[in-house]
Amino acid sequence: MLSLPQFLKRLFFTLIGIADTLVICPEGTAVISASTGTWSPIERDVIAEIRALRALPGADSSAVLLKSPARVVHHFILASHGNVQLRMATIAKELGVEMRTLERAFTGEYRLTMAQYQVEVRLAFSRWMLSIFPPTKVSAVAALLGYNLVQDFNRFFKQHMHEAPSEWSRMECARIARGNESTSR
Repeated sequence: MLSLPQFLKRLFFTLIGIADTLVICPEGTAVISASTGTWSPIERDVIAEIRALRALPGADSSAVLLKSPARVVHHFILASHGNVQLRMATIAKELGVEMRTLERAFTGEYRLTMAQYQVEVRLAFSRWMLSIFPPTKVSAVAALLGYNLVQDFNRFFKQHMHEAPSEWSRMECARIARGNESTSR
């Protein structure tokens, strides 16, 4: 016969393995996700990382991280380069907090909404990728950021930079080349 702590530990790890739609809340209660039922690959990775942090025995760093959901979201937005397929509601459910509570905490700590920060990070990463010499293909950048269609990435970039990504990249590479010429003289 198992002791109560052994039983609970075995139950916890069994619940984690049941299905992708099972969410383990910080309090240890199991909740079925009410999301669309399918997660993007980036969301699966984030959820797996959150669960791994939660499962670490006696890890103070994971407890601190999971007690500050705004920092968790900040970390995952930054780590995913603002991937368009990373939905904040999925992270909120996995952390066991309401979306509105998470939004308030994030805005209070970072002075931006989660959506604004996600756009800012996505734009910074795309500009960096497009400025690499020789120029990076726009389709590669779009795919890295989670866009299924290059046209959607082009629309996003043009909306924020007022230029098509290929044109911006061409001008940025020319500017960098001019800067390199002037410093080599």
